[in-house]
Amino acid sequence: MLLLRLYNVGEIAFIKLAIDASGVPNVARPNRAMNDLNSYSSPRFEISSARSESWKVFADSIRASPSWSSEWFATARRFFLSGGAKRFNPTRDDINRIVDYATALESALVPEKDYNTRRITRRAAALIAGDDAEEKKVVARLVTRFYKIRSTIVHGSKLSDKQREWLIKNNEHVELRVRQVLVAAVQKVPAEEVERRTVLAALYDPADEDRGEFALQTFHQIKTVAIRKAIATKIARLAGL
Repeated sequence: MLLLRLYNVGEIAFIKLAIDASGVPNVARPNRAMNDLNSYSSPRFEISSARSESWKVFADSIRASPSWSSEWFATARRFFLSGGAKRFNPTRDDINRIVDYATALESALVPEKDYNTRRITRRAAALIAGDDAEEKKVVARLVTRFYKIRSTIVHGSKLSDKQREWLIKNNEHVELRVRQVLVAAVQKVPAEEVERRTVLAALYDPADEDRGEFALQTFHQIKTVAIRKAIATKIARLAGL
C-alpha cells in the first residue's frame, strides 16, 4: 500500500465483489482502500497494465534504498499513510490530512527541530529540484504555503477562505510534492542519524545571519527596559565589545 501511494497521486479504491442471496454476483460501489468514508480529494489513483514494468522498477528501487527500514522513515511513512486515510474537504474543514503530511515531511527532513519552516522548504526544494533554480523556487513556495496552513491548523485557528481556496486548487500539487520529497528522501538520505544530519545540513542549514536575525527579533520582544539593558550587556560581553 505504501509503495502504491508513493508511486502516484490519487485516492486508492478497490471494487468489492458482493454475492447476493440468489448466488448472482453483483459489483458493489467503490470503497477506499484505507478508509470507507467518502473522500472529496481528487484525482483517483489509476495504474494501467502498460505501466506495470515502471511500477516494478519503482517499487524495487524504493525497497532497495538503505533508509527503507530506518527509524526516521518508519515515522514518516506512518504519518503519510495516516494522512492519506483521512477525509479531505477544505470547505468543511476536513483538513487533518495536512497536519499528518507536514509531520511526515518533518520526520524526514528536520531532525534538528528548529527553524522548521526554513529547513523543510529549502531541503524539500533541494532534494527534488536539484540544480534547477526555477523549480526550486516553485517547490519552496508551495511547501511554504502548505506549511503555514499546517501551522494555522495546529495552533487552533480556522482556515481563511483564501487558504481553503488554495488547498482546493493546489491539492494535486501538494499530493505530488509530498510524494516526491518522501521518495527522494528515502533514496538519498542515509539511515544512520549522524550521516543523515550531515547530508540534510548540506542541503540547507541556517546561516549565522539567519540566527542573528532571529536573535534580534526575539530581543525586540522583551518589553521590560531593565531586562533589555541587562541582556544587551550580556550580548556585548559575549561579542567582546
